[in-house]
Amino acid sequence: MRFKAITVRLAAPLVLVALVQPASAVQMRRVVTDSGTVLRLRGDVTNGDYRRLKNVLQNDAVVGLEIRSGGGSLEAGVDIARIVRDRRLVVYASRECDSVCAFIFFAARERFMGRGCKIGVHSVSNERGKEDADSARVTIEMSRLLVGLGVPLSIIGKIVATPPAKITFLNNRDLASLNVHRTNPFRNIYNAASLARSQQASSACNLGVDPETPAGHGSCTTAQARASEAK
Repeated sequence: MRFKAITVRLAAPLVLVALVQPASAVQMRRVVTDSGTVLRLRGDVTNGDYRRLKNVLQNDAVVGLEIRSGGGSLEAGVDIARIVRDRRLVVYASRECDSVCAFIFFAARERFMGRGCKIGVHSVSNERGKEDADSARVTIEMSRLLVGLGVPLSIIGKIVATPPAKITFLNNRDLASLNVHRTNPFRNIYNAASLARSQQASSACNLGVDPETPAGHGSCTTAQARASEAK
């Protein structure tokens, strides 16, 4: 099912200024590791972000998303959620994840969140940040999509019951029903990559000529070995 109301927005109350001044595209950063690529997403979701994300996913072995967003375009968010679901990506909400960001979070194969992170939800607004008959209809359509994603009815009820100008944060019971893990699933990957770079740097060859080595050859010692030799 696709949403036909392109102008309808799902936006957190604090980012309604985007209705007056166009929001900039979400920032995407690749973090390459031995286990694949993690995409860090920051900022409001805009209509061009789905195409950008789709292109990245076609070219990289992406294992998951780390996301922080206050909301944005409903249409783009639904498309991103669909590709997250199709690719069975892991999603880690590192800080705030409100409005359409929560929709993307719900679509994940596995859901993780950081300490202090909150997942905020509310119903759909129109382009003026208000609720009308069309936006109410889209809220119902969105709710049916969420049922298909396995989102519990108690959470969907909070989405429907919360006006666009307000926000409701999921509580511990809601998060437990989504099987949310309160940890960073990519932390070990980041640390392993950092350690590998550090070890590579400390094992760099000393290309200075050693008088005791044959001509044309250089010595290759680690920083630790050179320190031992200096003692």
